[in-house]
Amino acid sequence: MAAGRQAVSKVTVEKRIDGKYFFTLTFRGVTYPVKGPFANPMLAAAAGQATLKAMEARAGAPKA
Repeated sequence: MAAGRQAVSKVTVEKRIDGKYFFTLTFRGVTYPVKGPFANPMLAAAAGQATLKAMEARAGAPKA
C-alpha cells in the first residue's frame, strides 16, 4: 500500500427481501460476516458504527 493510505473501513446497510435490515462491516480492508436482523436501517447503521468504533479502539486505529 502506498505511504499515507490506509485500508478502507466502512459499514454497509442492506435490506433483505423479507424487509429486515442487516449490516456488513469492512475493517482495514477485511469484510466481516453480515450481522442482523434489525427492524430499520437506522438501527443497523448504528450497530455497525458502534462495532466499527470498538474495533478501531481495540486496534489503536486513528479515529475517522
